[in-house]
Amino acid sequence: MKAFVLLVSFTLCKQLTTYSQPFQRSIIQDEKGRLITVETGRIIAPNPTRYLGTAYLGNTVWHQGSLLYRNQRELPAQIAYNIMLDEIYWRLADSTETSMALPDEFMFEGKHFISGQRKPLGINRVSYFELLYDGRTKLLCKWTKQLRLIDPKLYSFRTPPEDQFRGKYVMFREFYLQKEGKRPKFIVPSEYTLSRELPNMGIELANFIASHELTDEILIEALIQYDRRQATFKQSQ
Repeated sequence: MKAFVLLVSFTLCKQLTTYSQPFQRSIIQDEKGRLITVETGRIIAPNPTRYLGTAYLGNTVWHQGSLLYRNQRELPAQIAYNIMLDEIYWRLADSTETSMALPDEFMFEGKHFISGQRKPLGINRVSYFELLYDGRTKLLCKWTKQLRLIDPKLYSFRTPPEDQFRGKYVMFREFYLQKEGKRPKFIVPSEYTLSRELPNMGIELANFIASHELTDEILIEALIQYDRRQATFKQSQ
C-alpha cells in the first residue's frame, strides 16, 4: 500500500498493571484517499494496528486558519484539532515544527470555535465549541469522536488486508445553548426542549419551530427571532 505520513503524534505512555508501555500513532493517507491511524510500539501487539479515520476534525488533519487570544492577538497558522482529546496543535505554513496551543478562540475553513470558559492561570486544558450563532442566546456545538472496534470476523477471506481495520473513528456532535452570563447547557433539539429553554417565545415562533425540521439553519433562525423578541420586550418595559 502506497501511503505518506500526514502527522506523527507525540509518544504516549499508558501505565498498565505490571509495566508501562509506550506507543506511537501516526496518520497516513492510502491510495484510496482514506486517512488511516497506525499504532506501533505496543509490546502486547508488536505488529502495526490500523484504524480507519483519525481523532482529528475534518477530512484532513491540517487546516489553514488563525489562533485568537483574549489580548486581541491573532496568529495565522495551520491548525490540527484533536476532538477526542480537545487538543489543538499548530505550525507555521513554512515549518514542520508542531506545538500545542491553548487559544481562547480559533478559526479555520469558515468554522469559528470558542473556549467553554476563560482559562485561569495554571490550567492547561479547556473545552472548545463551534459557534453556530453569536447572539444574546448563543448556539454552540461540540464535536467529538469515538474509536469503535471492529470484530475481525466481520471481514471475509476476500477482503484485502488494506481494507481490514481494527476499528474506526466515528464522529458526532452535541448542541448547547448559552445565555448571557451562563455556562453552555446541553440540549437535544426538539420542539419540547426549545419551549423549555426559550420561555415567552410567543405563538408565532412556537408555530415556526413546530412546522420545521430542526436543522442548523432553522435553529439559528429561531434564536434570531427569539433574541429579537426579547430585545423588543425589554425596550417596551
